[in-house]
Amino acid sequence: MDCAIEAIAELGLHRASLAEIARRAGITKQAIFYHFATRDALIHEVLAVATRQGAEFMAERSRRQPTPADELRAYIEANVDYIAGHRDRVRALVSIAMNFTDEDGRSRLLPLDASVYGDSLAPLQDILRRGQEQGQFGEFTTRTMAMTIRAAIDAIGPQLGALPALDLDGYARDLVQLFGRATAKEERA
Repeated sequence: MDCAIEAIAELGLHRASLAEIARRAGITKQAIFYHFATRDALIHEVLAVATRQGAEFMAERSRRQPTPADELRAYIEANVDYIAGHRDRVRALVSIAMNFTDEDGRSRLLPLDASVYGDSLAPLQDILRRGQEQGQFGEFTTRTMAMTIRAAIDAIGPQLGALPALDLDGYARDLVQLFGRATAKEERA
């Protein structure tokens, strides 16, 4: 997995051949087929592993917070911290998401990529819903807000290639402030 992620991050999905991945792993190309029936199966597994590891990293950090507002801040910061510490994984995920298509240009990740804004939003929606119930957050549709937060975080990945010196600490601070204001309960005069 690490060699596949490294090759995809460095070379892009199309140039990260099975032969190149095998070379980096110090194995034969045929040895890859012992574990994966096809290159597509390997790509799906890279995506699943990287996504699961990221979700575990972030969930652990946001669960330890005393209030939903603190959880939201931690969720955003943990996402950006993960990206900062795992740039190769994120570049590989971006390359897969943008280039793993069929001959008609349709994603070959379906239904997997459909879940990116499906079930995976549930923990974030839960934070937002509890914040509303406890009076910390204002009224908004939790799914729309969760999708907007996710989209703002997911926008970092494609920028990493073009802006390697991107200030991720500043980006995280800005997102925390932005979504702190967006979710805040309105004070009535």
